[in-house]
Amino acid sequence: MKICSLFKNKVIVLLIIVLMPLGASAEDGSNKWAVIGFGPAGIVTAGLLIDLGVPEKDIICIDPEFNVGRLGQYYNNVPSNTKTKLFVNFIKACKTFQECKSAVIDTLYTYDQDLEYPLRIIIEPLKDISDYLRTKVVSVQDSIKSLYFEDAQWHIVTQLNERFAVENVVLATGSHPRSLDYNCTNEIGLDIALNKDALAQVVSPEDSVAVVGSSHSAVLVLKFLSEIKVKKIINFYKNPLQYSVDMGTWTLHVSTGLKGIAAQWAREVLEKNPPGNLLRLYNNKEARDAWLDVCNKIIYAVGFERNDLPIINGNTSEITYDDCSGVIAPRLFGIGIAFPEKYTDPLGNVEHRVGLNSFMEYAQRVMPEWLAKERNRFDSFEKLFTIDVM
Repeated sequence: MKICSLFKNKVIVLLIIVLMPLGASAEDGSNKWAVIGFGPAGIVTAGLLIDLGVPEKDIICIDPEFNVGRLGQYYNNVPSNTKTKLFVNFIKACKTFQECKSAVIDTLYTYDQDLEYPLRIIIEPLKDISDYLRTKVVSVQDSIKSLYFEDAQWHIVTQLNERFAVENVVLATGSHPRSLDYNCTNEIGLDIALNKDALAQVVSPEDSVAVVGSSHSAVLVLKFLSEIKVKKIINFYKNPLQYSVDMGTWTLHVSTGLKGIAAQWAREVLEKNPPGNLLRLYNNKEARDAWLDVCNKIIYAVGFERNDLPIINGNTSEITYDDCSGVIAPRLFGIGIAFPEKYTDPLGNVEHRVGLNSFMEYAQRVMPEWLAKERNRFDSFEKLFTIDVM
């Protein structure tokens, strides 16, 4: 017989739910939604919650910086792989975003809509949108220490020991570049390597640099290193170069393929006339044993991994989520690069979509379902606990 520590049987559970006032909170008394993390995905979530009719002061947004996440911190000068018109479409997709009066948003509309520019052309508008949203919602500049479910609500404890109780939580906590442990200790972080000017400050003409990976980021780094003119570049890759292809109504390899200047450079230079100081090797133990010692610096361009999460219900182990709906647990959801959407294209290829427009399209699809789950409180509680009648 399984017994919940709080309740003896389902009858008592349902009785307590009926008697409990909606939105009751031991700590702050009003908030129904918490958005944890305010990078691009968190900004999308807050904007769409307002679009969907959630009262603004029922939304609490928590972030340690409110600077558009890692994107805003590091990637202003990184070349975009997205045409400007898609950034414009992203802003126009959210009614609340369009309410933001911003000179940099106005400037975005003046760029050539079919060209790609550095990411700052969208980061600056996102910063203005973030600041605007903070005037509407409850904004808390802090990070999360723990998250636990008790008395029919999610309870949030911040690093500064502020406490909030809410009915629904969205984790938009972001990711960071993944690292490996190859036998080359002088690692250049990918955040630095993707900024050509910053990369030029940490390499010299005498350096031999290993670049691990064959993704969009890896190709950009190879391009930058060849232009900076280091002594040697050795690219250890697992997969062949793969390009995004416009199929008319959809895009093949939309998240995993090369686009923009990375695709152009790969086709025109890397495949046809690679730099003389660049050696590309299939990444296996034999290649690393033979060539890694030649390199005195290394850059890992092998994707991103989820940032550390708060302790959830006392659990510090990795959590799982439904990658078609974003559901982690009843009234606990994940979105963004840390919890990407599973996507199957018309040819049956499966990948996880990331990027601003992907976040927006995904959120517009799943968030009405999240709100429906909120309204169906009986269903949520039935699923949350495993309780047998005594």
